[in-house]
Amino acid sequence: MTWLLCDYGEVLCLPPTAEDRAHLAAIAGWDPARGDFWSAYWVDRLAYDRADLTAAEYWAGVLGRPPAPDQLDRLTAADAAGWLHPNPLTIEAVQRAGRRGLLLAIFSNAPIEVAQRIDAAPWLAPFTKRFFSCYLRAVKPEPGAYQAVLEGLAARPEEVVFFDDKPANVAGAAAVGIDARLFEDPAQLDAVSAGSA
Repeated sequence: MTWLLCDYGEVLCLPPTAEDRAHLAAIAGWDPARGDFWSAYWVDRLAYDRADLTAAEYWAGVLGRPPAPDQLDRLTAADAAGWLHPNPLTIEAVQRAGRRGLLLAIFSNAPIEVAQRIDAAPWLAPFTKRFFSCYLRAVKPEPGAYQAVLEGLAARPEEVVFFDDKPANVAGAAAVGIDARLFEDPAQLDAVSAGSA
């Protein structure tokens, strides 16, 4: 049996909108004189995704100062909300894949606060296995992250087809023997059959 393993961000969901980003920056009280907010957002994101940093530590790094408790709650809520816009075409393709007999799983780099909200999204119900970097304590494209997912799936690399929108993550999965493909269009999922791996 073949597992269809999907990245979450910008594969199963759409990226945060301009309104989402502006809202998050407003909660942060961002001063444009400091530069681009979104650049600051990504500097320590992998460490946050790996759970090496708490939410308070991560946002202190973004803001350049510790966030107030109420501000931290609003930042984490708005951050997660920006990543909860489903890509309807991909979700439809995933549903078709499930009907063809593929087993469905998610593998996402995400901090705990975002992972919890993703995991609760009703439109992800078809995915029977869900892996988040914060719980694995490893992020894509680290080899250990993919090995942990394979163990969690009880699958051999050749039994998994993986889609991710980042070339580095695709290369990392391919390095451990997974059939890894760069996601560009939801229609790519329709080419995966239950006996293709």
